[in-house]
Amino acid sequence: MSKKKRRYGRSERDQNSRAQAGGEQPVDETLESERAPVPERPTPKKFNAPLWAGIIVVIAVVAVLGFNMFGSKDHLTVDSLNKPAVAALDGGSEVYPANSKLAFTENTKFGYLPAPTLSELGDGTIVAADPKTAPKEMELKDDLPSLDRDSFLDQTIKPPRKNTAPGEPITWDQMVDEMAGATVLMPLIESPEVATPVLKKIAEADIAESVIVRTDDAEVAKAASDAKVAVMFTGDYSSSSPEGLEKSGYSMVAVAPDAVSTWTESDLKVWVTGVKDEKQLKELADAGIFGALSTNPYTIQPSDVKSN
Repeated sequence: MSKKKRRYGRSERDQNSRAQAGGEQPVDETLESERAPVPERPTPKKFNAPLWAGIIVVIAVVAVLGFNMFGSKDHLTVDSLNKPAVAALDGGSEVYPANSKLAFTENTKFGYLPAPTLSELGDGTIVAADPKTAPKEMELKDDLPSLDRDSFLDQTIKPPRKNTAPGEPITWDQMVDEMAGATVLMPLIESPEVATPVLKKIAEADIAESVIVRTDDAEVAKAASDAKVAVMFTGDYSSSSPEGLEKSGYSMVAVAPDAVSTWTESDLKVWVTGVKDEKQLKELADAGIFGALSTNPYTIQPSDVKSN
């Protein structure tokens, strides 16, 4: 055996002998001991549920208080109207497509009160449309009850003036959802069948103080009055008395300019129809009227809002 082999063999035997004699750990255990220890996982932070729940409650209370303090100031009501208030009959049908979304949007923008005529479609949907004039304005082959909600909204309303755009129809529910609070709505209701769903929507939206129902139907007047909604008499006032109207649930009356002096002596709020111009409106306001109704509100009360 060569010296090289003897040295190699002797070295290997020596290693084994020393391992046995000295009680050294096996190679695998030695490697294991040389590894870096695994760091301990940090203790997870506890989620303080009661604290966060308290914070959420505080935020909610602040939000409610903020709304009550600031949001309610933008909620227009009948009692907060500046006199003389001016309502746009059918949205201002001399200016805009009658009872159209455009008309009512512009009314609200320029400070006039939207005064739609409400009707019922064949499927029970309540819409802003005069049953006497809407078929012609929409160029229908039949009357309004022949339509349902979808077919009604597919129509267009002819404009009253040349070179102006037609309008889109709108339902009563859409009017309330889009305009409630920003204005006072003044729907004309001519039957109890229409009044029931209209008043139901008013109650759901909680806007009784921001609506004036116009009607000459005693049953409609009673239902609206019972619902705490202001009611305006639109019938023949010459054969009626203030006391009789008040007993029927009316709190307002619409009269011609020459009858103002008689009715302003009553407790009813007086609205005037057929006002000619801004000058006459001012004179009637000095005489004590509450407001006026017009198919062209711009001619009797120019808006302070400037359009682009």
